[in-house]
Amino acid sequence: MNVKHLLLATLVAGMASSTAVYAKTIKLSHILPTEHPVHQSLEWFAEETSGEIKDRIKVYPNGTLGSETTSMQMVQNGTIGLTKVSAALLESFSESYKILSLPYLYRDLDHYYSVVNGPIGKEILESSRDKGFIGLAFMDAGARSFYTDKPIVTPADLAGMKIRVQNSPLAIDIIKSLGATPVPLPYGELYSALQQGVVDGAENNIPSYYSSRHFEVKKFYSYDRHTMVPDVLVVSTDVWNGFTDEERSKIRNVIMKTNDVQKKNWSDYVSKAKVDLAAKGVTFVESDTPTFQAAVTPVYDKFKAEYPQFGDMLIDIQNTK
Repeated sequence: MNVKHLLLATLVAGMASSTAVYAKTIKLSHILPTEHPVHQSLEWFAEETSGEIKDRIKVYPNGTLGSETTSMQMVQNGTIGLTKVSAALLESFSESYKILSLPYLYRDLDHYYSVVNGPIGKEILESSRDKGFIGLAFMDAGARSFYTDKPIVTPADLAGMKIRVQNSPLAIDIIKSLGATPVPLPYGELYSALQQGVVDGAENNIPSYYSSRHFEVKKFYSYDRHTMVPDVLVVSTDVWNGFTDEERSKIRNVIMKTNDVQKKNWSDYVSKAKVDLAAKGVTFVESDTPTFQAAVTPVYDKFKAEYPQFGDMLIDIQNTK
């Protein structure tokens, strides 16, 4: 074999070995754009985890593998390994998640972290094991507020308005309690719905409002901070059971680090977004929060009546330090 053939054989062998590093590729789907801080955190998680286990994790953003509902169904049947979805969506898969969509559930950000990263959060994440998926971690998704064509200072300002919401019974009840008409729509359809007047406004966090470019059609962002519904990284039960104990331990260690990465990514992105949004003509409004808190009291009354099994958990959340 001459030198040329030897070099070619070495190169081919090297390429073969490099493509055989991972046993298989596990897909992680989500609907957010690549510039979103959650996507950046998931990319970090995928890269770090791929270096710790035999398989490779690849992230598919922008809803390329389908909507959140579709992704959840694919996780349940093992077609994909992981997905990131809102906890609000998971209400229809596991009732324990419902409590996280209650309005004004947390006193402040520290209280929120104590709940979702503590025993209560762990219990909720594990509640769906027999539904085909397991929650691995809650990811900060900020507080949700309204964006429309006018300031929303009190609930009275929402009267008669059509507001897009996630397909969650609690989200629908909240909007009704505030005097508006809830319109459940997939996130991917929202820009055109806002543009065409199908809805008069929506509610979400700053990164989603900014990265989706919804500010181009709705220029008032009113901080009422009615909910803090976390995102959830979920894994197929079958895929999770296919990992060794050592791999599962390594994945959980990476997740703990990812939580810190996500906090920084989120904070940095919000700071940048607010500056740019102001420069693009967005007006930020501080809503009269107590009037919103008073208006959503019926939501709690209905929740307690319909889900008495979560009464103790609600008390535990309120008593969490």
